Amino acid sequence: MKNKDKLLYVSAAVLAAGTVAGVKTTNVKAAEVKQVNANSKLDLNNATQEKQAVAQDKTAQGQIKQDTETVQKTQDQLKQDQAAKTQAESAKTEAQNTLPTKENAVSNAQTKLDNAKQELTQTQAQNKDLHAQYDTTAENAVHTAQEAEKKLDQKVNNLTDQVQNTQNKQTDLLGQRTNAESEIKTNTETLNNVNEQLNKAQADSAQAQKHFDEVQKDYAPIQNEYNAKKSAADKAAQDLKQNETDLAQSQKQLADLQTKNDDLAKTVNSTQGQLDNANKDLANAKTDMNQSQAKLNDVTKQNSDVNGKLTSAIAKRDQAKSALDSQSENQTKIVITPEFNNVFHKWMDIHDPNHVTLTSENKAEMVKELGDLSKQERAMNHFEHDAKDKEHKIDMMHLTYEERLEANKFGINLVNQIRTQMGKKPVKLTVGSLKYANDVAKYYEADYPTSNFGMDSVNHDTKAIDKALVENGVKPGMGEASSYGTYYDSDLDGRFGSFSIKNMDDLKHEIYNAVTGWMFNYEQEEWLHASIVTSMNMWDNTNYKNHNEEDPTYFGFAIMANAPHEENGAMAGDFSIGLETIVDNTIPGNPLSHPIDYNKFNVKDVIPTDNSDSSQAGQVYAAAQNEVNTLQGQKTDLDNQIRSLNNYIAQSQNRVNDLAKTITDLSAKLANAKTEQGTVQGQIGQVSKHVDELKAAQPVLIQAKDNTVNALADYEQTHATVLNDYNNAKSQLEQANNKLQSATKAKDEAEKVLSLNKAKLANINQELDAVKAQLADLTTKLSDAKSSQTSAKANLEKAQADYDNYVNTHKDLIDSIAKSDKELADKEEAVRVAQADYDKASQEYEAAKKEADKLANKVKDLDQSIAKSQETIKSVNNRIASNTQIIEHNKQVHAQAAKLAARKAFDAQINKALDNVVYGTKTISQHTAKAATVKPALSTKNTKHALPQTGVNDKLSLFAALAGLSLSSIGLGSLVSDKKRRRN
Repeated sequence: MKNKDKLLYVSAAVLAAGTVAGVKTTNVKAAEVKQVNANSKLDLNNATQEKQAVAQDKTAQGQIKQDTETVQKTQDQLKQDQAAKTQAESAKTEAQNTLPTKENAVSNAQTKLDNAKQELTQTQAQNKDLHAQYDTTAENAVHTAQEAEKKLDQKVNNLTDQVQNTQNKQTDLLGQRTNAESEIKTNTETLNNVNEQLNKAQADSAQAQKHFDEVQKDYAPIQNEYNAKKSAADKAAQDLKQNETDLAQSQKQLADLQTKNDDLAKTVNSTQGQLDNANKDLANAKTDMNQSQAKLNDVTKQNSDVNGKLTSAIAKRDQAKSALDSQSENQTKIVITPEFNNVFHKWMDIHDPNHVTLTSENKAEMVKELGDLSKQERAMNHFEHDAKDKEHKIDMMHLTYEERLEANKFGINLVNQIRTQMGKKPVKLTVGSLKYANDVAKYYEADYPTSNFGMDSVNHDTKAIDKALVENGVKPGMGEASSYGTYYDSDLDGRFGSFSIKNMDDLKHEIYNAVTGWMFNYEQEEWLHASIVTSMNMWDNTNYKNHNEEDPTYFGFAIMANAPHEENGAMAGDFSIGLETIVDNTIPGNPLSHPIDYNKFNVKDVIPTDNSDSSQAGQVYAAAQNEVNTLQGQKTDLDNQIRSLNNYIAQSQNRVNDLAKTITDLSAKLANAKTEQGTVQGQIGQVSKHVDELKAAQPVLIQAKDNTVNALADYEQTHATVLNDYNNAKSQLEQANNKLQSATKAKDEAEKVLSLNKAKLANINQELDAVKAQLADLTTKLSDAKSSQTSAKANLEKAQADYDNYVNTHKDLIDSIAKSDKELADKEEAVRVAQADYDKASQEYEAAKKEADKLANKVKDLDQSIAKSQETIKSVNNRIASNTQIIEHNKQVHAQAAKLAARKAFDAQINKALDNVVYGTKTISQHTAKAATVKPALSTKNTKHALPQTGVNDKLSLFAALAGLSLSSIGLGSLVSDKKRRRN
């Protein structure tokens, strides 16, 4: 019986027979206990190993993450140091090359300076001898006489000016004396008039006083009563006026308080409305902020997850990069730094999350970013010459198929190095793409036998390209299916500065220069050809339906040359390289697809361009780099979301804080307004009461005023004669006294002015006497000076005549001295110029030497830094590999633990099933008995698995229970196999 049939039979028996009589399970459970104890030990050991493995994994993963960051930072630093070293070595060489020239300049300048000083010394000696022959007696006498005459001329001029000034001063003082005398006369007359007025005022005052005293006798008896009535009338008028003023002020105060009360009522209502709105806005702002915080928490968790994945992906990528580098250590490399990679994707990869569309406004930014990095990339990448390739001589006019094949493999390998580092799949070189490229070269050479392949005109030979496309089964004029060739020219015989192409090393060097020129074209600020190499931008080769996939892409290098021909008056040949590309995007529904005839265009026979290990490592690295790019894009997006949410939450918090402050301010404002409103309402009551009181007092005060005014009028009428006489006499006395006071004051002022003018006249007379004496003295001195001046002129004339006679008799000597003086000045200027040139040359030499030493030290420091970085990368990569091995090893531990856990769970199910087997005492029914005894051979012939101390029915009952459980739970195969576990 097959195992499947046995299993079905046993399961049927279990389902049919609900109970089997007379079987005990004691021994079965005893066996289970032993097995469980054994399993417990195994589980315990495995649990310890699992716990240790988890701890090791955590430690290893943390170390890998840390080491990966260290490697990345160290690699970045290494690239920076290598680039800096290249620049420093170039600068050092340039600086050292200038030292001999500058040192020679110093030597020449020293020689010139020494010669100039020697000539100056000779000229100084000659000049000194000539001056010694010259007698200066006559010349000195002229100078002495000139100086004496000059001094006397100055003295005469000074004395003449002093005399004139003194005369002017005397004239002025005489005028002042005349004016002073006139003023004194006027002052005297004024004083006499004032005395007359004073005498009259004194007489009038005495007469008025006498009249007032007589009237005073009649006024005295009524004076007190009159003053009392007048005071009463004045007080009543003042009280009335004060009451009217108080009433007007109180009424205005009441009106102001009522206006203020109305304004406060409006403020209370307005503030309450603002407070209600602010509370509502605060509740909404808090709700919005809480929702934003919840979203931030979610995005932060996503970012943390992506960060973990990105760390792992970077570690995988770096390991893949190390593996790729180790596979291609001996081949020429083109290294792309992460900085250039990121910036290039930013501007040229339309699928990059950080892509920026190029516009006229941001073109300068793109040129600056890519230009600076391209210059750096170009400087750090160098062609590695190969001795074997140098021995392989070639004829550019007759390249063999094998030579074109080798050159293409080299060029495609360079292209794929770049693509792999930039996250693009490698292109393929096939028999078809190589033939197409060779055909393009053949037709180019036919069209341009004696020129530089259209570089001066059309740039691309569309006729040649389309002809090659048609012959190779591709429709012409299909955009990307056409050539995207760019050219790197060189003259075959090196006549115009470029080297000749004589061997395979020369040709590969040109191909290397072409590829790096396309990628890092900072000179022309152009990177469209770099986009062709990487299949980005307008030459994007991603799948029409799925941009995460790339369409098959085939490249080939068209290498062309023409025979030497007449060019710029010499014989020269031209060389050019074209990069020919074909993208297979023939997808139904793709509007850009173009058909390819694969009977003509062979894509099946792929030509390997690198060893298989390196190719595979490159694909692994490309996949890892794509994963890093994807995760970095996700992380950038999440970082932007987090930044935006944090900014929004910060703004929301500021909004909440502002609203809370606004609510506090409004609450305080409302409370203050209500308090002030209560105060104002109390003041309104008080002022209203005061207004009523003032209004009630008004009639009484009016009556009092009228009564006192009438009483005063009656009294004045009764005593009108006495009062009139008294008032008139009093007025006359006051007027007389005022006139007397004014006259007295006028006399004092007149006397004072007269005294001042007399003192002024005395001073003028005194000063005038002194000026007259000074004028007499100056006149005498001037006369003496003029006499001396005449004598000095005569002396000068005699000295000048003597000097002229000496000059006439010694003319040759004087001319020689003048000539020598000029020559001496020229020699002194020559020394000054030579000294300046020497100083400048010395400074420039010392500065250049210092710069060269500085650059040499910098190169040395960079060498040490590079060696240290390389050692660090090697050491940390070894540790990453070691920790990776630990994690890989622990995967087996985790797998074993998972298997044991599954088996443990299965054992628990079996134990539960065994516990649920019920052994009753009921008699088996006929149907049940038949079901239980079907196929008895199963129980009687195979007793190997029978339970201890049981018969056939015991085994059948237990076995059926197990089989039924197994079938229903985990679908095991045969339970009657010899390989079943012992407990069964």
